[in-house]
Amino acid sequence: MELRDLKAFVTLGEVLHFGQAAARQHITQSALSKQIRRLEAEFGGDLFERSASHTRLTALGRALYEDACALVAQSEQLARSARDVLAGNGGTLRIGFGVATKLLVPAAIARFRASRPGVSIELNDLSTHHQLLALAEGRLDLGFCRLPAPKGWHCLPVVRAHFVAVLPASYAGVSGLKDLVDRPLAILRRDKAPSFYDQFVHYLAQSGLRFQEIQYVNDFAAGIATAAAGIAWTLVPSSTTIEHPDVLTLPLEEPEASWIIGLIRPPGNDNPLIPPFWQTVAALADPALGDPPGQQNRVSPDDPTPDEKGIT
Repeated sequence: MELRDLKAFVTLGEVLHFGQAAARQHITQSALSKQIRRLEAEFGGDLFERSASHTRLTALGRALYEDACALVAQSEQLARSARDVLAGNGGTLRIGFGVATKLLVPAAIARFRASRPGVSIELNDLSTHHQLLALAEGRLDLGFCRLPAPKGWHCLPVVRAHFVAVLPASYAGVSGLKDLVDRPLAILRRDKAPSFYDQFVHYLAQSGLRFQEIQYVNDFAAGIATAAAGIAWTLVPSSTTIEHPDVLTLPLEEPEASWIIGLIRPPGNDNPLIPPFWQTVAALADPALGDPPGQQNRVSPDDPTPDEKGIT
């Protein structure tokens, strides 16, 4: 069964006039008659009663007409959906993000959907490590991840984050990490956020300090609760919401204590929603970030990859 034959049946069933139906279909009456005869042969019975004075649906025609209309409408909707997706006005965009972009991501999505209300957004709260895996496996279209991005991937620096030490209220007078070396430290487990943990290890190595009593927690909220209970101090990203009256905060803003979060994706993803969302985020990104030394990061998702440009 061909869709064009069903369309011919639906049109003729609506106007009940071969000449008018043929004109609507932009075909000749003989071609329309052939289409109807093909359907009748396939269904095993006449769809129309024909005479010199009228054209009417038969009992079989009336029984099949509504279903045929539904199939034709579905095919037309499918074509419209395809056009919307290809034009960037429909479809789904799968985005990964973490705590560092919890303010930027909703703002970008709201601005993006203001001009594309038909687009569906699928958000996934994941660590950088788990975003990279999902991006590589095609389960995400875009991710807001800690830079640098993997070699050859497109990336756009968007925000700088840094560590904040969260201390029990009894730690008043602490002015830096050197005052905390003898105090117990609660830190997020590496398997929960490998990139955050590795940044923490790098920072401690650069500081030259050694902390003897370290315990592990499953999320930042647990670390803050541990500090509020006076058990241990903890480190969290600067974007973490800290609203507990029984803790003190100590921002750590040395270069080693900060990192850049960027919008990234691997090459080869042809989702037409990526370029317009990329441009939306670019308008909201911190313009002071630029490109990290030695890496060309501000590339459009439509530009050649660094390898294609000869950049190493």
